[in-house]
Amino acid sequence: MDTATYTDIRNVGSFPSFHDAELTEIKHNPEARSLELRFRRVGGEIEALRFSGVIAQRLIDFAGQNVASRLLISPRYEFSLSEVRTWLRWINSRDDSTGAEISEQQGLEYVQELKLGHRVLFVLEPSCGAEMAVFCESIALKV
Repeated sequence: MDTATYTDIRNVGSFPSFHDAELTEIKHNPEARSLELRFRRVGGEIEALRFSGVIAQRLIDFAGQNVASRLLISPRYEFSLSEVRTWLRWINSRDDSTGAEISEQQGLEYVQELKLGHRVLFVLEPSCGAEMAVFCESIALKV
């Protein structure tokens, strides 16, 4: 029986390193607006991130091997206004169309929501394979 629990990332004191961790599993439940990612870290440990209240997401280039260079997660990572505007536009883009421009005013509102913890922006920057961004209400780490 799995007795692990999930803890909001804002309450995780020692956040594990995901550098060179491999994304091994994705569970998506659109009706529940939830998403779960499982990673195998370099030492073999399995880590899981649960996203709740998913507002928007995008994943490209998921392949046979998907290795993270780094994970950027607000509020642990302080996104600049430019980064917020760029990533939210990217999330709403597709290969054949570009998402609507995020105005500076809307970007500032998003930055404020991220700082206050009302919303979370997650970015998986790849070493190889999957690149991903998620805009949601909260992220929890399985502990």
